[in-house]
Amino acid sequence: MLTKVCFLIMLQMTLLISSTFAEGLTIIMPPQVSIEGAMMTLGQVADISGDDELLVEKLRQFKLGSAPVPGSSVVLTKELLVMRLASLGSAVSGIVWQMPETVTVTTRFQTIKGQVLLDKAIGAAEERAGRSVSSGEISIAPTGIGNVQDVVIPVGNIEITSDVPYGIHYNTPTTITVIVSVNGKVVHKINLRLDVKLYQQVVVSASSISLGEILTADKLRYERMDTGRMGSGYFTDVSKVLGLMTRRALTPGMVVTEAMVNKPSLIKRGNIVTIIARMGGMEVTGSGQAMQDGSEGQLIRVQNISSTKIVSAKVLDASTVQVLTYKSNGV
Repeated sequence: MLTKVCFLIMLQMTLLISSTFAEGLTIIMPPQVSIEGAMMTLGQVADISGDDELLVEKLRQFKLGSAPVPGSSVVLTKELLVMRLASLGSAVSGIVWQMPETVTVTTRFQTIKGQVLLDKAIGAAEERAGRSVSSGEISIAPTGIGNVQDVVIPVGNIEITSDVPYGIHYNTPTTITVIVSVNGKVVHKINLRLDVKLYQQVVVSASSISLGEILTADKLRYERMDTGRMGSGYFTDVSKVLGLMTRRALTPGMVVTEAMVNKPSLIKRGNIVTIIARMGGMEVTGSGQAMQDGSEGQLIRVQNISSTKIVSAKVLDASTVQVLTYKSNGV
């Protein structure tokens, strides 16, 4: 019997404490609320007042759930709030609520224009390409993406960075990754594809040129071309082409490539030449006859007139060749 009486007394005290836990508390909520941050707290959406400062602060920090995505909203009701506050173990019946039927909570946001993201991508491409190409020769435009959409992000300090993960490509689209951070946290990432073109002054034939002709300045000119889509071997400096001999006929406006030209032959087949062989500080010379045509620096076959031996020799000039190896039995 005594135990039962004690239990009833304790229950009455608990109910008294619970009822006074929220006594004097007032929660006022407007119909529309804007908040910041990833988590929604009661203090963000309501004005809480009361005599118990610790309890008021506890309620202000009470988490109601994740905040809506920036620019979107959620709707709160009194029933929903009471259910969530019940987890505190308090008797919410003592709270004085001053709120409409529903409260719409919206997360504050800021907008980054799509053009800003595109400009950042183009700037990254220009910087990377500019390390190896002089300015004015690069053309950059978006590829098949139309207008880049504006981006809605949380309120805070914005930082926009970019990366060129696969390098610059002149014959295929270049991918640029643009990253948006707010207060040091990445909130948006987008890959933009750009058409990057490299224009250069390329050496072309100014007129028809026959096979075997020596190239002179009057037979060549420059033409601005998209070299990113061209094969290798073209020339951008006409001085490197002058004096070379064509290996094929060229038509006007044809791009001159390394495969189309060669150094002119200094030695013709049958020419008598001087053969030089060097080993250490020794030098041996002899007479020979060229067995084939040869240009400067080219290896040709030469027959030693005295020994009739055929050796490989490098063309030095129009009358001299050098044997690459020397043997004691002569050149």
